[in-house]
Amino acid sequence: ARGLRSLLVACGIYRPAAIEQLKVVGKAVDTPVFEMGTEKPEKTAVKAVAHARDYGYDFVILDTAGRLHIDDELMAELKRITEAVEVNDILLVIDSMVGQDAVNIAKAFNDILEIDGVILTKLDGTAKGGIIVAIKNELGIPVKYVGVGEGIDDLQPFDAAEFADGIFGE
Repeated sequence: ARGLRSLLVACGIYRPAAIEQLKVVGKAVDTPVFEMGTEKPEKTAVKAVAHARDYGYDFVILDTAGRLHIDDELMAELKRITEAVEVNDILLVIDSMVGQDAVNIAKAFNDILEIDGVILTKLDGTAKGGIIVAIKNELGIPVKYVGVGEGIDDLQPFDAAEFADGIFGE
């Protein structure tokens, strides 16, 4: 929303280029990135929220570590972050190329964190639309955004009616 200030927070500390990649994205969307190197993600989150409060930011977006597969260590870390700071929305980003496994991934995350929505990336065709239906019907979790390309502007709010029109040719 125009006039509101956001702060991106680098809590994904394990992949060497993750922080730099977030800085590139931040620069592209004119949004500062708060980072504390390889400090524990929950400590970074606490400091970032305090910083945001002190400097008048309206939104804090915590970018956490990602994995291709679910593991206990990641889940414990995410749980520690949600216990350390008040979180309003938890959005899970899933690569739609994983196919039906996307439902299993969303279920595992939802069991631990009670996610508020899903962002599906690489959804550049209607062939992967079954994932959206399965996540919503089987888990009751809405798909909030879809990535339909590589650019910043390719992340779009998901509109079910528009998507259905694309499938059925309306």
